[in-house]
Amino acid sequence: MSTEPLAAIPGAGQSPLRVEDEHLLKGQGRFVGSLSLPGMVHAVVLRSMHARARLQSIEPAAARAMPGVLGVFTSDDLLAAGLSPIGFHAAIPSETGGDMSAPPRHALARGELRHVGEPIALVVATSRYAALDAAEKIEVNVEPLPAVSGITRALEADAPVLWPGAPGNIVGRYEYGDAQQVSDALRTAAHVIKLRVVNQRVAPTAMEPRGAVGVWHAHDQRYTLHAASQTPHLTRQLLASVLGHPEHAIKVQVGDIGGGFGSKVSVHPEDVLVLFAARALGRPVRWVADRSESFLSDMHGRDHLSECELALDADGRFLALKVRDWADMGAYISFFGAAIATRTGNRVANGAYHIPAIYAEIRAVLSNTPPTGPYRGAGRPETVYRLERLIDVAARRLNIDAADLRRRNLIRADQIPYTNVVGQTYDSGRFPAVLDRALAMADWHGFPKRRDAARARGRLRGRGLAYHIDSTSGITPSETATITIDDNIVTVLSGTQAMGQGLETVYTQLVAATLGISPDRVRIIQGDTDRVPSGVGSYGSRSLYIGGAAIVQAARNLLQQLGLPSAPALNELFARAVNQPEPARTGTATATSPFCFPNGCHVCEVEIDPATGQVTVERYTAVDDVGTVIHPVIVEGQTWGAVVQGLGQALCEQVVHDPVSAQLLTGSLMDYALPRADLLASMDTALDQQAPSTTGLLGAKGAGEGGALGAPPAAVSAVMHALREFGTEHLDMPLLPERIWRIIHSKQP
Repeated sequence: MSTEPLAAIPGAGQSPLRVEDEHLLKGQGRFVGSLSLPGMVHAVVLRSMHARARLQSIEPAAARAMPGVLGVFTSDDLLAAGLSPIGFHAAIPSETGGDMSAPPRHALARGELRHVGEPIALVVATSRYAALDAAEKIEVNVEPLPAVSGITRALEADAPVLWPGAPGNIVGRYEYGDAQQVSDALRTAAHVIKLRVVNQRVAPTAMEPRGAVGVWHAHDQRYTLHAASQTPHLTRQLLASVLGHPEHAIKVQVGDIGGGFGSKVSVHPEDVLVLFAARALGRPVRWVADRSESFLSDMHGRDHLSECELALDADGRFLALKVRDWADMGAYISFFGAAIATRTGNRVANGAYHIPAIYAEIRAVLSNTPPTGPYRGAGRPETVYRLERLIDVAARRLNIDAADLRRRNLIRADQIPYTNVVGQTYDSGRFPAVLDRALAMADWHGFPKRRDAARARGRLRGRGLAYHIDSTSGITPSETATITIDDNIVTVLSGTQAMGQGLETVYTQLVAATLGISPDRVRIIQGDTDRVPSGVGSYGSRSLYIGGAAIVQAARNLLQQLGLPSAPALNELFARAVNQPEPARTGTATATSPFCFPNGCHVCEVEIDPATGQVTVERYTAVDDVGTVIHPVIVEGQTWGAVVQGLGQALCEQVVHDPVSAQLLTGSLMDYALPRADLLASMDTALDQQAPSTTGLLGAKGAGEGGALGAPPAAVSAVMHALREFGTEHLDMPLLPERIWRIIHSKQP
């Protein structure tokens, strides 16, 4: 990995050892599943076996009589206690323009079952095994109803309507742009390229499954939720609404998180249930999902169907883009689900290209499947994928080199700042330069020699590229940090949330460098809503961009408050404190920034074995502009992780439901194919730091999601290039070996 000269940020460009790893490597991780509290008991959720059914009655008596059972709860118990449904962010209007109306999501199903895996009852017992045995004794009487799985079926005229407020199963609609301007451009353009694109449903599949422990403190009349939450303060806010308590009556405590990727951003039914049961029983209650349960109960990602049209002039310059998109929300709207499916990704609908006119309409669709929500990239991978595939098909049909077509249309340096059709301003970027650097590193023009060598070995070789652009900030574009010096220790309070991405290391690095002290004096506190007064959390690559900026500014404010002329003088304060304790001193700062736009160019080369259809990734090059780089090794790790997840979607991952029954067919890791370690043996990476963000203190732009945007279109384009001689210009993901094998063998003489 190579980097460019660094911005003048204290500590930037160094890669100290991670400070958070020692206890993990020693097996001392503080995960929900390893938490043990006095008197703790265990919960199991009885889940629906039906994708859609009218819930007529639940008979829990036999379960309550089982050994070790402490309680069996249904929605009637929750209703009697005054609990409300779990809320969602109604980001878009209904199809007719009024307020969005969607099924209320109760923590335990009430009235109608809407997807396989929906919680019906909660069993709490002295052991998990006792709770599992008891759950089997609950009698659930239902009337099965016709179910809907998949966007195409949900939109058919004879499909059952799943909610009265969603005629035709369309729960909301979002549009932007000038429809007439785009229509005129499409009518008069020299070339119009049309493409239907599917971005399939995927499962986030973090290493650590979700879990929650609820505690009721009767003396203080307060709850504590121990959970692997990416957004502790938002979780507290939503729980307060559901439970009918003020926020200060709820503490959310987060320990270590074994991966999030967006799936642990919002409140889930089980978070509500463990708190309810803890109060009802007066004991801590723990629920932890196993892997198969996660496939049924976690939010899924993606699941879009898009019909796209791109207008070009005779010289191959983009004139207009039209998009009709349908997004599967699942049975319920998750908190961020509607916003991600519609507004979030479309902030960068033009990608890194100058497209004078865009018109898009995106419809949110209900189905009898688990809700969809944030997953690495959250809306932007879908937007980038459809555009990059459209450009690649245009290059093929017009017989223009795919890189050259992009170069003709990339936003130039002299056009920055550039305001796109939806009003977002790209404040910095060197898009053509990044493209050229990626092509040089990938030896783009040396490809024919490698293709011929592969053919001599009986293999097909193809190349593809994609230019991605992201938008980072979050739904609330601010973060506050507090830094306190007390007893020679510097304590940092941040409302962002570490989940394995190295935040403690980078924050320690920034604080130590800004204050001129040893890193071992720094303590980072996150994930405790009692100690950290406010916070937005970590998602959308916002942590360093905004959270890190707040920390650096708080450190500078602290120095100013202490009247110290420079950071090294802080060591004098520490030296004096050995003999004469100093009073605690505190510095606080809030960083507020609009969106910034990390971007990059990824080039992928693949080979295909014609005998099996198996795809192997032979070369991968990623050049990314993530702004100022604080810790290069961590950024490289984020790049690798995101690329592999993107390749997983391109080549092997897909959540599949039976089209008739809506039963989940990929309910284990035997059926749902995750990428393996040998998928990407090596990768060439480079970080371009010549155009740091101008909207944030650090110049950073965010580095956690680029690969999830760039890898899918780059890999699919590479496979399509390898299959060019068979007349295939587009296949929807995942590009499974069987599908490729059939294309090869159906076209052979």
